[in-house]
Amino acid sequence: MKTLFRKLQDIFGSKVIRNKILFTIAILALYRLLVLIPVPFVDISVLVERTLDASSSWLSYFVMFLWWSLENFSLIAVGLAPFINASIILQLLSAVLPHLEELTEQGEVGQQKIQQYTRYLTVPLAFMQGIGMVFFMNYLLGGSVIDTGLGTLILSGFAMTVGAVLLMWLGELITEKGIGNGISILIFASIVAGMTQQVSVSLASSSSLLGIIIFMLVIIIGLVLLSIFILRSIKEIPIVYAKQGKVEETSMLPIPLNPVGMIPIIFAIAFITFPYLLGRMAIQFQPMNTNLVALANWIEVNLNIYSQQPALPAIILFFLLVVVFTFFYTMIVFSPERIADTVQKRGWFIPGIRPGEETARYINKVLMHLCLRGGAGLAAVGVYSYVLNYIPFVQDIVLAVGSLPVVVTGSGVIIIVWVVQDIFNKVSSELLTSKYDSI
Repeated sequence: MKTLFRKLQDIFGSKVIRNKILFTIAILALYRLLVLIPVPFVDISVLVERTLDASSSWLSYFVMFLWWSLENFSLIAVGLAPFINASIILQLLSAVLPHLEELTEQGEVGQQKIQQYTRYLTVPLAFMQGIGMVFFMNYLLGGSVIDTGLGTLILSGFAMTVGAVLLMWLGELITEKGIGNGISILIFASIVAGMTQQVSVSLASSSSLLGIIIFMLVIIIGLVLLSIFILRSIKEIPIVYAKQGKVEETSMLPIPLNPVGMIPIIFAIAFITFPYLLGRMAIQFQPMNTNLVALANWIEVNLNIYSQQPALPAIILFFLLVVVFTFFYTMIVFSPERIADTVQKRGWFIPGIRPGEETARYINKVLMHLCLRGGAGLAAVGVYSYVLNYIPFVQDIVLAVGSLPVVVTGSGVIIIVWVVQDIFNKVSSELLTSKYDSI
C-alpha cells in the first residue's frame, strides 16, 4: 500500500504528467457530453422508451456491444467505426499498392502521410454509415424515430459525419497532449460508462442478488487474468553479440505472445458488422431480387453477432477473424525481414541460425506460432459471452440467479486491460523521463 501511495505521489508530483492526466480527463468529459446531443429529427422519447423496455433487451445488448454510442442516437452515433474502417482499408491497401508500401517503410514521415489519408477516407465512410444508421435504427425501432426523406437523410448523415470527425480529432488530441492512445481511451471510456448501467440492469432483473454478484466477479476476474496473460506474456529469443574483442555475451530478443494488443478485436468487430448492416438495409428496402432478400435473411439468422445468443456461424466467423487479423497485423508491425536485417547489421546472431534469410525464416516461424496461440486466446476472450449460452451448466446458473449477467463483452475486457496497461507504461515512461530531466 505504501508503494502505491508513493507511486501516486510521484505521478501527481510531476507537473508534466499531472497536466497530461487532467487534459485527458477534460477531453473525456467533453466526449461524454457529446453523447447527450442527439442527431436532428430524432424522436428521443421513443428511442429511450424502446431501449429501456424490458422486452427490448436484445436492443440494449446491441447498444452495449457498440460501446453505448447509440444510447441516445447522439451526434457521435457512428462513433469511431468510420476511422477504424478507414484504417483497416489503408492497412490492406498498403500490402498491395507500391506507393503505400513505400510510405510504411519511411518511418514516422510515412506514417504521418498514411494517417492523413486515413482522415480523408474517414469522411465519406462516416457519411455513408450515418445514412445507413438512420435506416438501421428505424428498422430496430419500428420506423417511427427518423424521417427518411432525402433532405433529412442528408442532414442526418452530415451531422453524424461531423460527429465522427470531431471524435477522431479528440482522440488525436489525447494522443498528442494526453496519456496513451486517444482512440483506445475513448473506446475505453464508453465501455466503462456502459458497464455501470449494465450492472444496475442485471442486478435489478435478477432474483438472487448474491448469486449475480458472485457470477459477475468470477467471470470478470477470470477474463481479466486471462487477458493479462495474453497481453503480457513474451517469448525470449537468445541473441549473441561480441563485446570487447572476442568476448561473447548473450542477450534476449523479446517477442510478445500477442504482438498487436487489442487491434484484431476492433478490426474483427468492424468486419463482422459490415455484412450485417448491409443485410439489414436490404431487408429495409425490400428489393425485388429474391436471392438478395434470401441472402439478407440468412445473414440476419446466422451472422447476427448483436443478439445475446448468436448462431454458431457468427461466433465461428468472429473467432476466425480475430485470429486472421492477429496474423495480418503482426506481419505489418513485426516484419521478420526487417528484424533479421537489424540483427545482422548490429553484428548479432541467434545461436545455431545463420544471419540473413535463415534468421528471418526462424523469426517468422516463431511469430506464426505466437500468433496462433495469442490470436486463439484473444478470440476465446472475445467470444466468451456468446459461448456461455451454449454451456449446459451455465443454463442451470441462469435458472438459479434469474438472468445471464453480461456486464461487459470479451472484446470490452481486452480493450480495458490493454488500455490500462498502455496508460501504465506511458506514465512509467514519463516518470523515468522526469527523473532524468531533474538529474
